[in-house]
Amino acid sequence: MDLDRRSFLALGASVVPVGAASVAWGQDALPDRPIRLFIGFEAGGGADAVARSIAADLQRRLGRHVSVEIRAGSSGALPGEVVRKGPTDGSQLALLSSTTLVSRLSSKDFPYNPAVDLAPITQVGTFPIAFAVSPTLGIESFSDYLQWLKAGDARRRRIAVSSNTAFVQVLNILLAQSTGESLEAVSYRGAVPMVNDLQDGRIPATVNTVTSLLPAHRGGRCRILFVTGSKRLAIAPTIPTAPELGYPKLDMEEWFAFFAARGTPPPILATWNRTLRDVIKESDVAGELRPLGLDVKTSSPEELTARIESHQQEWTARMKTAGLQPV
Repeated sequence: MDLDRRSFLALGASVVPVGAASVAWGQDALPDRPIRLFIGFEAGGGADAVARSIAADLQRRLGRHVSVEIRAGSSGALPGEVVRKGPTDGSQLALLSSTTLVSRLSSKDFPYNPAVDLAPITQVGTFPIAFAVSPTLGIESFSDYLQWLKAGDARRRRIAVSSNTAFVQVLNILLAQSTGESLEAVSYRGAVPMVNDLQDGRIPATVNTVTSLLPAHRGGRCRILFVTGSKRLAIAPTIPTAPELGYPKLDMEEWFAFFAARGTPPPILATWNRTLRDVIKESDVAGELRPLGLDVKTSSPEELTARIESHQQEWTARMKTAGLQPV
């Protein structure tokens, strides 16, 4: 029997194969085998929610088994490494966040160049970074947070991160310039343990993708004090932006995108681009992605390649402006 969207999302990472008839359009170019989508963070976060929404519709359209598989660690870089070393038949795709790719600028150990070592397929959508605090603090604004920070000991400076530690480095430079304070990054493997610790007051603050934090913010498990970007979120218009608070250098837009193995034949890449773009723009899928704070935007492989390059240039310039030296 076909699985409906609710059933698929409730099952977790393992999915029962469907018996639906193959869809004629584009099916011949894709391999006649199960499709595996890899994500780099633990279940329950933004990447997980995005991947499962898309996988459910893919499974219905393609009439074959589609699984979402977690390869957590290395700031979310492992899915790209798995796909890079995997088959070139289009059966394995990586969903990567641009926040992960920023780590390539600040780490000599980052294992690949996504525009060179992988085959870009399409962007999924854009989102800002969110700064949130524990609800146990009773803090209502970022200025309140800075006052609370100054009034306590070093433990108050801990901030949870799961991918983009460079963001904390840039934020630290800006805070030092304006307040004399700095933050200490504490690494987490995913959003769920991080939000749990925020809710219980075991960690005071975090910076993460808005897609991972907005559901928790709505549920009262954390409080988002600002988001990056030039405009407020349409889905959460009461949350201010960093530029509004006097931090114009934190005006940044991040994104999710799909990648295949380098060497995947052009007809397969073209089919995946067309298929994924149709799925992402499907009303049911888009209706699940937008409440996460994701602005749904797809692209051609060429547009995604150009976006990767411009994103790396933006972050290189941002880090240099903040006094950080990319490696």
